[in-house]
Amino acid sequence: MDSLLTAFLLFIAAIVALITYLIVPYVPAVALGAAAAIALAIGIWWHWTQFSIDYRTSTWQEQLRNYASYVILVVVILLSYAFYVFGWGGISGYVNQAKTAVVSATRRATTQISSGLSRASSAVSAAGEAVVAPMNSAASNIGTTAANFFNSGRRNTGPPPLE
Repeated sequence: MDSLLTAFLLFIAAIVALITYLIVPYVPAVALGAAAAIALAIGIWWHWTQFSIDYRTSTWQEQLRNYASYVILVVVILLSYAFYVFGWGGISGYVNQAKTAVVSATRRATTQISSGLSRASSAVSAAGEAVVAPMNSAASNIGTTAANFFNSGRRNTGPPPLE
């Protein structure tokens, strides 16, 4: 036995078929297009008001929200690894070039410092000879040497004697 709902739906379908067969062929195409567009807009609006919450919570992006921090962490790790694998070969040339530049600059600075110290040492040595020579001649007049003068019980405050 058929239900009452089935008979009612068949009756509605028959009425729609008669209207479609008898009336629609005489309605202009522009009016049919406008009516269809309005019916579509109303249907979309009604559907959205009924199911918007379901759509909002059923998208795949919404499922990823719980795992977003883990996804970002994996992306950062993979990008770092890709940089290391693909980028390090090109960077190593720049690193070696920078290393060579630093080593050569350090060598130049060390050479300049050591030559400056050598010149300063020789200047101090020459100044010491200029100071000690008159003292040696003066000390020989009184019977002592400059070495005895500098090594007498006083604290040595000058350059060491050159003999």
